[in-house]
Amino acid sequence: MRNVLLSTVAVLALTGSAIAADLPSRKAAPAYIAPVPAFSWTGFYVGIEGGADFLSTKDAAGVKVDRTGGLLGGVVGYNYELGNRFVLGLEGDAGGVLGGDKNVTVNGITSKVDSTYFADVRGRVGYALFDRALVYAAGGVAFGDVKVAGFTDDRVGYTVGGGVDYAFTSNLIGRVEYRYTDLGKSRGPFPQSVTQDSNAVVVGLLYKFGAPEFGPVVAKY
Repeated sequence: MRNVLLSTVAVLALTGSAIAADLPSRKAAPAYIAPVPAFSWTGFYVGIEGGADFLSTKDAAGVKVDRTGGLLGGVVGYNYELGNRFVLGLEGDAGGVLGGDKNVTVNGITSKVDSTYFADVRGRVGYALFDRALVYAAGGVAFGDVKVAGFTDDRVGYTVGGGVDYAFTSNLIGRVEYRYTDLGKSRGPFPQSVTQDSNAVVVGLLYKFGAPEFGPVVAKY
């Protein structure tokens, strides 16, 4: 009788284990982690920029006038990101030169040297680092004016430089940039040729239009 009872208990224990193994698990499903969209630089953008401009004006007699002014202006452009993280773009900007005037005395005659505006149309080539950081070089046509002793000479020259754009969000981009601009020389209304170039450091805040574009992402669980 004892052996029968032990056998019965053993059979019931094995049966219960098998049934429990077939029951659905009550363990909670893992939390879903939404995929992070891959940022894309492709799209139109507008923004504002400002900084410092270090100008140098020189005449044919070797008289050189170094000046420091501020820059304040607007930016509009378009970027296209290639599949290998390279970015091509076209950008235009324009604004005013603030406080870039200086009086100079030569042979007892005092004259005012000044510049009042700037504008550029530039092509850009960049490489996207760490998804949201874009290192780039830029160059193109520059426009500006040179004022000496009341005469104004509007000029066309060239500009080259480079910088870093960083996307804080999918739409908000910060910028730090260096530019060299050469407005060349022109006799214009002046009695002798006058050259002008400048080195500028600017910062900017840009707004990129459109929703973020999704690259290949994998959901994590």
